[in-house]
Amino acid sequence: MTSLRAVAVCCSLTLALVGCAPNPCERSTKAAKANQGDCGDEIAGSLLGSACSSNLSSCNEADQKVIGNVLTCVEKMSACSSFQKDAWKLQRDGCAADLQTLSPPCRAAFASAVPMIDAGMPDAGPQAINDGGNALGLFGVANADTVALAWDRRRTAMVEKWMLVESDALGDNRTERFLDMTPGTAINVLIPDAGMGGRRYYIAGLNAAGDVLLGMPIMEMLPVVDAGMACMGPDGCPDDRVCDLGQCRLQTCPFQMNNTCPGGYACFSPGECRRTSMDGGVFTGGMRRDAGTAPLPYISNEIAVTPRPPLVRPTVTVGSVSAKRPDIAALDTARVSLALEQEGQLIAHPSIERGGDFLTDEASTSFSLDTTGTRVHLAWNPDSQALYACYVVGRGIRVQKSVDRGQTWGLLVNTFEPPLPDDGGVGEIIRDCDIAPWKNGGALMVTAEPETLIVRELSETLSVTMTGPAFTSTSPDAGVTAVFAPSHPAIATLPSTGVVHITFTGTRLLTSGSTDTEPYGVFREGAGSFSAAARMTPSAQPSALPEDWTTVSIHPKTGRAVGAFTTVTPGAQQYSTVYVSLFSTVTRGWGTGSHLNVFVTDQNTSVWLPAKAPTDIWFAFSPQFAPLPDGTFAFSFVAGPHNGTSGDYRMYMVPFDLDRVPSITNGRGWFVPPVMKMSDERVLDPRGTFGAPQPPVTSLTADQQISVYGVFIQGSGIGGDVEGAARYFSWP
Repeated sequence: MTSLRAVAVCCSLTLALVGCAPNPCERSTKAAKANQGDCGDEIAGSLLGSACSSNLSSCNEADQKVIGNVLTCVEKMSACSSFQKDAWKLQRDGCAADLQTLSPPCRAAFASAVPMIDAGMPDAGPQAINDGGNALGLFGVANADTVALAWDRRRTAMVEKWMLVESDALGDNRTERFLDMTPGTAINVLIPDAGMGGRRYYIAGLNAAGDVLLGMPIMEMLPVVDAGMACMGPDGCPDDRVCDLGQCRLQTCPFQMNNTCPGGYACFSPGECRRTSMDGGVFTGGMRRDAGTAPLPYISNEIAVTPRPPLVRPTVTVGSVSAKRPDIAALDTARVSLALEQEGQLIAHPSIERGGDFLTDEASTSFSLDTTGTRVHLAWNPDSQALYACYVVGRGIRVQKSVDRGQTWGLLVNTFEPPLPDDGGVGEIIRDCDIAPWKNGGALMVTAEPETLIVRELSETLSVTMTGPAFTSTSPDAGVTAVFAPSHPAIATLPSTGVVHITFTGTRLLTSGSTDTEPYGVFREGAGSFSAAARMTPSAQPSALPEDWTTVSIHPKTGRAVGAFTTVTPGAQQYSTVYVSLFSTVTRGWGTGSHLNVFVTDQNTSVWLPAKAPTDIWFAFSPQFAPLPDGTFAFSFVAGPHNGTSGDYRMYMVPFDLDRVPSITNGRGWFVPPVMKMSDERVLDPRGTFGAPQPPVTSLTADQQISVYGVFIQGSGIGGDVEGAARYFSWP
């Protein structure tokens, strides 16, 4: 009786006005644990705070009823995802909006829980500037339930907080949200009712007093140009020299092997790059957009966004000349950077307008990455806001870093080359590389060296803080178990957990004594060693047909990995095709199956690839993955009919769900139809043969909001095998 009486007294003192219903403080703590997800306490902590119990004494009966209704709204929210933590926080602020109606004593007690929202008249507060006289450019896109916004600074100012202004399609029902996101410039906004139609948004940068700031001209740090520079492009050097970072240098090459010389050059004995074309190409871009010098208000333009199912936007031409081997990195809804080979050089194409500025003069969006090099790969590190690039130069690999999203290169450079032999010959070469973001704002790079895959951990200054093998060839003397000559590596990382996946093409011996190429994968967790190489093809009956050109991706939300490769299959209907391969956290290995061939159709799906009849001969190649916010992946590939001489290809994309079970197998992991055609423009036919996988001609990436971005090389000429311009698209 004593304990029951004590409980009754406790209820009467702390919750006298609401009875012994669940304590609001306990409900708040319980909801925080349920909704925290992977966002952490700083985002999804208890709404009512740690001093909730003592603060409740300041609240009357009406106040506690309001608090109860707010908690009911919070309890119905889903777990917070790091992919959309800003949107999740805004949704919780929406639940907490009614806390503004609390009595003054209660509201003061729970001040930290009350969101700063001003639902004033349509003409209240600062207004958007739509005549171009603003210091911010705002861009947005929406799918069925989320609006993704990102803004670009055209002036500089010390912003204490951002104010996001939202109204309905007519500009009424204005709502102001104050975002403590400095120096962030991107946010997701959840749409509570997708049927409410379009919305309008603009953003303003405020000082601590809540006043709109005046943005001052940005003083750009331009690279220091050495007056003794010998060249600005390939045509600025003698025929036996290559323009390399502004200097005319001798570039060695492995004679009678794969040509590593830049465009317009060939490898001549005793192993030197010499010009073979009079026109090496002259790059004339690289001028920064003139943002003017006048101070401007830190207020953006207003944009209208309509929630709808994701739609592919029309493709945009990148540059006005032919291109090859593209790669792409997405920063946010407004910013994306491409890099590719044009006119014998490596050119970067950064956009600050979601690709819309690719339509303008080439000089506004084209910047020289290097005057030599090939096979460029990009990686964006959101922690350091740095863009990294690695690529082949001569006998080695060069890595660069840009801190302005790809406009300026050459300030931080590191080149890795094998040592020259004592006899003065060319010696060994590093054949390829790939790069991914890593811890402490740096990057992790993998290189394909003569018989090893080497991983280098690069700091923000591009110094090597760690190096070691990810794979070492086994001797061909080992017979059918031997794997050697690793090539075409692909790398994916999850810096928060230290997980690294590397896939590559390895050569193995067949029982007949001939050789075959197959896809393999290795992985590492934390600071340990890499695992043994595991085939990405079925282990029971490995195919004797060649496979090549792997790709791999890790989902940042789930930590799960997925890969793909291109192969050649016999039969009347297909030759070059793509298989998806799944990584099992149980067996810690890779596996695929016949249902993961992109040409196999689920029995419950009436349409798979548009315009493909069951008996048509189609080729597929160039697989790419990009993570989506819901835990699935966007998966793209190139496919189309092949007439025995050339292919008529298009780029396609389809979501891939690691938990989906198709009707043709019990295994989890399959595509989510329908397959979407990304463009009607013809994709380059790289002219692979019926006996070898086709090399990639596309790239795909995703930002940390809701969008996927892609690029492909357009095919021109009668057979579609002449390299055309690069074409860029976004989804949604």
